[in-house]
Amino acid sequence: MPLKTEIEEKKPGLYQVSLDGRLDTDTSKDLEKSLESILAKEVRAVRFELSNLVYISSMGIRVLFKTFRALKQKRAMFHMVGVQPQIRKVLDIAQALPPETVFASVQEADDYFDAMQRKALGQDADGG
Repeated sequence: MPLKTEIEEKKPGLYQVSLDGRLDTDTSKDLEKSLESILAKEVRAVRFELSNLVYISSMGIRVLFKTFRALKQKRAMFHMVGVQPQIRKVLDIAQALPPETVFASVQEADDYFDAMQRKALGQDADGG
């Protein structure tokens, strides 16, 4: 099963990468190439939507970790949402990514993004 990748700029500098299928040795190279185009830009955050990702190999984890490190150097955020139980188990075992980068839903991640941006701007939770 191939990997279907969809990259969408939700807001300026905020990207969502949706993965559908298997992220393995064969498909990781294509994903890495696609992510290079994002990382070459002004990026503030990348959210991986993984609800349709059914398998991840060590090469897939390597691509995610490499992206995480690149975003950290740019002081940009990295998050994963909709992580399937089997993918979560592999990520937990590998301990390659911080657990605070994984969210149950897009809404939970968006709420976190909004709170972090308000904090960076010195605003309280009410926007003032």
